Amino acid sequence: MNPPPGPTAATAPLDRHRLPPGVTRPAKGDPAVVGNHRVIGRISRNAAGTALLGVDDTGSASVIRVFPSPLADSPEARTRLEAEFDRLARVRSLCAATHRSADGRATEPWLASSYAPGHTLAAHVAAHGPLTGGMLTALAAGLAEALAAGHAVGALHLALDPSRVILSPEGPRVVDLGIARATGRPISSPRWSAPEQRSADPEEVTGYADVYAWGSLVRFAATGWEPSGEATDEPEIGSVPSHLAPLVRRALTETPEQRPTALEVLRELTSGKDPATAVSALLAAEWTGVTVPEPRRAGRAGRPALLAGSAAVLVIALLGGWAVVRPGEEPEGPGPTAADGTAEGTDEVERSGPTVAVDPEDVEAVVAEAVELALGASSFTTFDYAYANSGGDFTPFHYLYSEDPRPAMTRANYLGPVGGGLLALGADLDDFVHFSDVPGATTDSIERVYYLDPGPNAERRGEPREEWEALVHSLEGVLTAQDPVVYEGLGTVDDEYVPVELSGEDPAERGGHHYTGTFVHTFQRTTHSEPVETDFDLWISEEGYPLRFLLVGLPGEEFGTDSGEPLTLTHQTDFFRFDQPVEITIPEESEILPEHP
Repeated sequence: MNPPPGPTAATAPLDRHRLPPGVTRPAKGDPAVVGNHRVIGRISRNAAGTALLGVDDTGSASVIRVFPSPLADSPEARTRLEAEFDRLARVRSLCAATHRSADGRATEPWLASSYAPGHTLAAHVAAHGPLTGGMLTALAAGLAEALAAGHAVGALHLALDPSRVILSPEGPRVVDLGIARATGRPISSPRWSAPEQRSADPEEVTGYADVYAWGSLVRFAATGWEPSGEATDEPEIGSVPSHLAPLVRRALTETPEQRPTALEVLRELTSGKDPATAVSALLAAEWTGVTVPEPRRAGRAGRPALLAGSAAVLVIALLGGWAVVRPGEEPEGPGPTAADGTAEGTDEVERSGPTVAVDPEDVEAVVAEAVELALGASSFTTFDYAYANSGGDFTPFHYLYSEDPRPAMTRANYLGPVGGGLLALGADLDDFVHFSDVPGATTDSIERVYYLDPGPNAERRGEPREEWEALVHSLEGVLTAQDPVVYEGLGTVDDEYVPVELSGEDPAERGGHHYTGTFVHTFQRTTHSEPVETDFDLWISEEGYPLRFLLVGLPGEEFGTDSGEPLTLTHQTDFFRFDQPVEITIPEESEILPEHP
């Protein structure tokens, strides 16, 4: 259904203290100023860089995509970025984010586009259900208009999914046009991609791939169906209305040349009239009742950790030393900044990249930033694995988190092919649904069942988010090492035992800045509960996120195994897919049983 009538726009001005939902304050390392835009918030971070929210001198808000310097470290890459920026500057569209400014020659190239307030299509369908009637037709026409306008100047999207369609009060807005081709990085889930994007030479992919995505989006908006990732020349379209069904069916055919072009889709939807005039009239008549979330007081990225002890204080690293802030108090933020990004009263200029890229040997700053970035991420997956050479392996845990289309987190444990876990939902992740993976009807199939009451004999564990945050904060233990932490330079990690469904990456390509050292640590998930001297290996990605934390402890000669070897305790935590698409299955209410079957 469509949203209820309500205000058409949030009227409160945006600044670092009042931000739209889903936007956090800038993180350490984010620039204070980009071009003529003052940065007030961070929207997301993915393989194509960081999306920031900025305002210019007139108060107009823009989304600023800052591309990491490794993406532009060759003349060819710079040329590709600038060519795409030039195409985007020539796009004239009612329903695509408007190009405002760009700099392809900056150390970290950037692109600024108009900011559209509103919910994503994914969030709307999750909250209100599918679109109907004239709203659905207006969406279909608006998306086709944006794609046709881009294709007219050679700009392709190649990453269109429900998270890149904003339902603004004025109409649908397509964002991130051109980003995937400009960077050569995938920024969307493969199942939303056209089949040729998964098999053909990237240089041979054409605008037909965007038309395929248009068909998937219109079907999703009409039915709530998400694509399976498999294509056929006889696609299922469910309850798509009859006036849209033939176009959607043609758009979803497996063979690119059998699909219509975006312009053909647009002309058919507007009955051959002037596209701009027809789409404007359609939006004016049918696009009604779209609400915009009010800005709210912005918190710090992530959730701060309270240190144990009778006073329970929060310790925050500041430039000049350490400040102690009691729970419930808000620490003083940085002072005002000058136009050049320099904090007033100081000579220090904010860094334009992660600390690990600027000064990897500043271990304290690198670790603090890695923790902050991880806690502020909008999505992630994590594999946590503990084992010993006496008593065997302990249960491994998988953690998945995503804020799109709504906040959800799972903690799953697997013993052989089946397992179980907990699904946490809601803004505070405090609505819990248990699940178990059990053998299905056939030999090789696995089925997941959901239930509310796990029964009196079920293992009771803590909340998934709290457990995961404890894993992130365990990185701070390296700062307690008596001897200096050793920076080993860049290196790769071996992902032989990491589930591929969590990483989704080639192990040979996963690596980062490597640190080693020794500190005293307590292995929580083993039978040995005393603190022991522990060797650690820590990898931080080139974007500043934690990548792997490996701990190996030797309790001492008095603790041995049945074979006479010294007891060795190992705990390995692998972090993946920060601020990238993470799929979490959320069951329908009818699928959730009252108790364990």
